[in-house]
Amino acid sequence: MKTILLILTTILTSFCFGQIVSQNIPATLGAPSTFRAPNGTSAHTTIRAHYMIYPADLVALPNGSKITSIGFVYNNGVNIAVTGNLKFYLENSTATSNTKSLTWSTAITGMDTLYDGAYAIPVSTTPTTSSFVLSDTFTYSGNGIQVAYDYLGSTFATTAATYDCNNTVAGDLKMAQTTTTTPLATLNATSSWRPGLYISYVNPLTNDMAVQFVALEEGHHNNINDTTQTIRGVLKNNSAGVLTSVLVKLTITGANPSVTTQTIATIAAGALDTITFSSISTATSGMQLVKLSVPADQFTTNDSIEVNQSVSCDTLSYTNNSAPYTAIGFNMGEGILAAKHTSTSTMNTTITAIYANIDLNPDITGNQIQAVLIDTGGTIIDSSAIITITAAQLGSRVLFPLTGDNLILPANPDYFIGIRQYADTVTGYFPLSSHSPSSAPADRYYSFNMSGANQSGNYTTLGNLGIGALLEVERLTLTNSDANDSICIGETVTFTVSGTSYPSYEFKNGATSLQNTAATAYMSSLSATASITVEGMHNACAVFSNTSTINVVAVNATASKTDDSTAMASATGATFQWIDCGTEMAIAGETSQTLIAPASGSFKVAVTQNGCSDTSNCYSLIKSYAEINENKITSLKVYPSPANSILTVETDYIQIITLTIMDASGKVISSSSPNNRIVNLNVSKLPSGIYLLNVVSEKGTEVKRFIKQ
Repeated sequence: MKTILLILTTILTSFCFGQIVSQNIPATLGAPSTFRAPNGTSAHTTIRAHYMIYPADLVALPNGSKITSIGFVYNNGVNIAVTGNLKFYLENSTATSNTKSLTWSTAITGMDTLYDGAYAIPVSTTPTTSSFVLSDTFTYSGNGIQVAYDYLGSTFATTAATYDCNNTVAGDLKMAQTTTTTPLATLNATSSWRPGLYISYVNPLTNDMAVQFVALEEGHHNNINDTTQTIRGVLKNNSAGVLTSVLVKLTITGANPSVTTQTIATIAAGALDTITFSSISTATSGMQLVKLSVPADQFTTNDSIEVNQSVSCDTLSYTNNSAPYTAIGFNMGEGILAAKHTSTSTMNTTITAIYANIDLNPDITGNQIQAVLIDTGGTIIDSSAIITITAAQLGSRVLFPLTGDNLILPANPDYFIGIRQYADTVTGYFPLSSHSPSSAPADRYYSFNMSGANQSGNYTTLGNLGIGALLEVERLTLTNSDANDSICIGETVTFTVSGTSYPSYEFKNGATSLQNTAATAYMSSLSATASITVEGMHNACAVFSNTSTINVVAVNATASKTDDSTAMASATGATFQWIDCGTEMAIAGETSQTLIAPASGSFKVAVTQNGCSDTSNCYSLIKSYAEINENKITSLKVYPSPANSILTVETDYIQIITLTIMDASGKVISSSSPNNRIVNLNVSKLPSGIYLLNVVSEKGTEVKRFIKQ
């Protein structure tokens, strides 16, 4: 298997040998350095340094502990045996910053010289330590601890040792180094990197049960796969003797509140015990706080651990939203780091995107990474676009949408979500952040080569990789009954869903629910274009369909009169047929957009557009005067207009034979035969409106229009 160069962090372990226990201080490490303590090369022929370890770094160290031995915490040692002389100093301190002098002799004044002798920097390519027994016991008083060391090398290596450090306090370490055997009297450099120390001390406690860590199945639990989870807690008896009947409580507040307890019957001094809480409900999506606790004892600082967890229907990751503590990658090499997951055993699922928590180190900018989805045979079944890391992405979560259409089948439910790192042989880089706890359960994290082959053994000491996935159940298939996805307004269309069977199906038009029953079909007479989707429910998680869009053709069947004898349809790009409203018969030949009344009457138009038809309202038209007045009567006068009661019809000498009054549609109201050249018509009983007067004389016929007021 190809060797992966990874930045490691030493696991915060504690071991008990009688009444002697051990731990790392500061409690939080994860920042590697080859410069802040003796690195074994000639560049560190001499090195002097001092720094503070503050109360916040010492929460796991009981007040009154008697420290008996100390060692540096290494990520790796040197390549060949290296020796020298080490002087080591400690002092209890209430200082809130490192106020010690830069003058070495002044700085160490008042400090306890606890070791002055030979020191061998270990030969190792993996995390290790090299402890030395103190010449006198150092009793911790409960505040901070001032540290100082003075090293003079006698033999040297070519590969420098790397120390695991804490870098959270800016400029706290003050140091000086030389390539000669004469150390500098004045310290000339500062740094945020404080080397971690591995200390052993006499246990002062007779009743101390510690919660070491809480292991969730996922920091982002996904309800598609399961609506319950298993939570493990690791506890340790930090007491000097046996403890019995220890109550362990699991308390969840938030989305799925519950309280569960177990009892440890007996646990030996220094022993670890793993408690498993099974079938813990995750039925409700949301944020929750998981707390594992033991009753208050002599050292309450370690009596509980709280972990935030999210429960949702789309996100899946072993890590929660905790801050990263180190970075992981292939340095100058290439490969894939991946997390193994298992899908539901009953549903086809699909991974829509993979996300990665990107490290903060600016050295990783400009390098290329890519998300990949790998099956258990080592085949890459989907991938994202390759991205180049930018400064804006440092310390953030980057989403990689997958480009293909993948399915995870119940028959082969295991898969790997991973990040492919492309080589940079100039600077090297570690793109992925890793999160606590530093140890991970087996069968979670692996590496592959660039093609997805050569799966490694699982990694359990690199923390929890900041990799997650967005997933959903395979989508339902929604179809409609119209072959062209287009209907006329008022027509009925049926939408039908197919796929996995669910208890109910909710048909929606956008966000509006249309039907929520067990029926797999929805029938509707739509009045407007609609985009229909369907949702089923699996484990209280919505299962979506594709969108089926039906275009509803609305015909513009409006028309308007342009004058008394002419009407025009409003639609464009359509066909027309004018209809006589009196007979409901189509008028032969009248298929243009405009109609000139062939006779006085009422008319409407049928409009056909995009295969759909609709009809306008009826409009009253008067036959054009230009047509009906072809034989005008000389000197014919009709007055007054408007008329209230008497309408006078007059000619100079021509006899009026008949007079006929019609309404605007051409309907006859009255008729008379005056046989006179002057006729007074009583119109007082006519309703107000426009009327036609048909005058027949011995010399011709003419139609006049008048208004009754």
